[in-house]
Amino acid sequence: MRSFCRVQAFGRQKKRKHEVWIMKIAVVTVYDGLNFGSFLQAYAMQAYLKEQGHQVYFVQRMTEEENLALFTTRKPEEECGFVRRIWRTCLKYTVNRKRIQRENRYYRSQFPYYQEAWKQFRLRRPGELSDIDCLVCGSDEIWNLNNLNLDVPFYACASYGSGKAKLAAAVSAGNAQREDFDKYPRLEEAIRGFDEILVRDRHTGEIIKEITGRAPELVCDPTLMVDRAIFRKHESLKLPGNYMLVYTYGLTEAQSRLLKEFAGKHGYRIVSACMDIDIADEAVSASPLDFAGLVAGAECCVTTTFHGTIFSLLFAKRFCTVAKYPKISALIEEVGAQAHLWDGESAEELEKMLETEADREALDGKLEELKSRSADRVNRALKRVEEKSGRALGPE
Repeated sequence: MRSFCRVQAFGRQKKRKHEVWIMKIAVVTVYDGLNFGSFLQAYAMQAYLKEQGHQVYFVQRMTEEENLALFTTRKPEEECGFVRRIWRTCLKYTVNRKRIQRENRYYRSQFPYYQEAWKQFRLRRPGELSDIDCLVCGSDEIWNLNNLNLDVPFYACASYGSGKAKLAAAVSAGNAQREDFDKYPRLEEAIRGFDEILVRDRHTGEIIKEITGRAPELVCDPTLMVDRAIFRKHESLKLPGNYMLVYTYGLTEAQSRLLKEFAGKHGYRIVSACMDIDIADEAVSASPLDFAGLVAGAECCVTTTFHGTIFSLLFAKRFCTVAKYPKISALIEEVGAQAHLWDGESAEELEKMLETEADREALDGKLEELKSRSADRVNRALKRVEEKSGRALGPE
């Protein structure tokens, strides 16, 4: 059996002087999704794997032009993803037409920022993986069969990567159910072919256990497994004045009214990032690499998204999150942050949460525990994969 000189988490073990034992890893994930969370989880995964001493690439599913077309062209209904189908329904009603057109314009204005951010990644097409030692699938909801924007078999390497070592790390099936996978026997076969599977949530773990007969371990999102300073390394945007950052895919009319009332009372302007929402005084066009700074610079943050919650936990002065999905409530419970969980209805609770400083010491302690536990599990999985496929790349 080969012996390896590994770079442990956070660089605690030195490399050999003349030889570096690493793998060439190709990450399979939605690094190019048009939302900040998709980019940032990929950015964090790359940073984590590099910290362990590996070379990192990303497998490219589609061109940048094809990616933009998913959101801004009129494709046939049967080829549309979930978001586009909602928009099509909205377009049937004249009152929503201008809003949809405005959102399309915003996506187009944002796209150059994503293109610049994607330069952080080295890309490979599926047919260019001959020298790759291991495929790492994850993180995010890449195995969510209910998201029609995703080609789930692609994100499970069902049609490429034969003979390669495969690790699924912090993978999620979202709201897909076990019976959804029964319709795709080829996908189930691909999942059974993974050497190691680590899941991001218990629901996915139950599905994977039924498919593979193995109970996978639970790990956190990679954005919680790296030094938070990396998310501010390339920021270039700083907003003046006092603002409330709202990061959401959508609010109810009642929630919008309560947020506007709170912002008006405190003299905050409402800023949205990544998405153009109706109540925003300013919808900033920004890189996902600016997101952490936008959160840190806000007087308070409100979010209904998973990664919005993570970055609030990491950077926000004051914040609240609405648990629209079980993954948000599970994370909040995991780190003991229930004091920041808003029911989306109570003005009194909203006021209390957004006027109270986050207990940074308590939150950071819980986040560090989660980070350490997950890092240990990922490192052990990588070690087992390395023992199967690692190789020396030669002299430094």
